[in-house]
Amino acid sequence: MNKFLLPILLSGILCSCTCTKLPMAADGIVRLSKIEVYPEYLEEYLEYAIRVGEISLRTEPGVLTMYAVSEKENPCIVTILETYASQAAYQAHISSAHFQEYKQKTLHMVKSLVLSDQTPLNPRNQIVNYIQ
Repeated sequence: MNKFLLPILLSGILCSCTCTKLPMAADGIVRLSKIEVYPEYLEEYLEYAIRVGEISLRTEPGVLTMYAVSEKENPCIVTILETYASQAAYQAHISSAHFQEYKQKTLHMVKSLVLSDQTPLNPRNQIVNYIQ
């Protein structure tokens, strides 16, 4: 079995329940993370990204959305829609052990990273993001 797939499967078994989510606060964050991955690391990078996204959604009350997609024509371009309930929730997320592991293990795989904060056009519109 792939050495990266086992932790992903285990995280799904150990963290199958989703935590209760916090409401979006006035200082909440809506962000698009645009990541270009070196082609030779794409498969390995995606495994880390999937793992950290799942753990974050399952265990962090302030992580409201982690929705990652890749371009059909160029799968090395990954965009992640991230929403955090507050600035404090974001700080807790980037301080977490699972995020720190992801960041350190994938740093050399990333060609470019752009973090682009967004303003929702309709604040009443909410995304419900969960892992089945």
